[in-house]
Amino acid sequence: MADIAAAQPARKRSPIGRFFTDQTKWTPYLFVAPFFITFAIFTLYPMLRAVIMGFQKSLGYTGQWEWVGFANYVEAFTRDPRMGTALVNFAYFTLGSLGTQLPCAFLLALLLTARALKAKGLWRTLFFIPSVLPGVTMGVIGLWFFSKTHGFANALVVALGGERIDWGGFTYYIMPQLLTIAFWQWMGNHAVFLIAGMSGISDEVIEAAIVDGATPWQRARHIVLPLLKPVFAYISITAAAGSLMNYDVPFVLFDAGGGPRNKGWFFMTHIREMAFGQFRMGYATAIGWLVFFIAIVITVVQFRAYKFRLGQEEV
Repeated sequence: MADIAAAQPARKRSPIGRFFTDQTKWTPYLFVAPFFITFAIFTLYPMLRAVIMGFQKSLGYTGQWEWVGFANYVEAFTRDPRMGTALVNFAYFTLGSLGTQLPCAFLLALLLTARALKAKGLWRTLFFIPSVLPGVTMGVIGLWFFSKTHGFANALVVALGGERIDWGGFTYYIMPQLLTIAFWQWMGNHAVFLIAGMSGISDEVIEAAIVDGATPWQRARHIVLPLLKPVFAYISITAAAGSLMNYDVPFVLFDAGGGPRNKGWFFMTHIREMAFGQFRMGYATAIGWLVFFIAIVITVVQFRAYKFRLGQEEV
């Protein structure tokens, strides 16, 4: 009987059986499994759930949902005036931020890289610190700075012979307040990125320009500025995306509202109001997806404006 058993061909194992028999094949998957499990639970599932929620309506506090199709998106496009207000405010804030911060950041970067400047590291740190402060902190500082009774802005106005201004009570002061706070918070951050870009410019190029008789301004205008185009592209794209997420400072300045005539009303403020003020989770999720697509469009437009394509600069 033993001879007969030995003569029979051995049973072939299935591919799965061979896989688990060889420890060297399944051990690597064991080590990467925690990442994929965590990713699936905390990233993939919430993302897929959010896609579905954008087409649903929450039924009060019952935890039940009703399928409404594209009704949330149609409402956001056609029947929600605050969406238009948020879009206009976002456009003003983004253009105002880029128009004031980028030129000043470039000039500051030139100043902080000047050979005659002492303690460059200290100055760079001081200008960079506001960018790491929480948005709530910046909002509280803004409340003090623009306070009608004891703020620094009114103290300066009174010192110049003017009268105290109610900065939060008039529509035409809302956006200047936000742009001032954003300027103080992010201008130094942009300057640090530009300084990093300047460090990559070859000294031979600058020295050749000096030999040719180029003035400091000519070197900055015709050599340094064009070579920093990738850095400017990165700054403007991230700044525009950050403007879409503008929430903390307006929330603190305007008591969770949008200020007079909603001049401080932004997308994140609207999402918070819809989700937790009116408990319209489905509609708030739809707005979030619209903001996501706006960010994609803005990024693509800026890539084309800076003449970048597929990660490479166009000739």
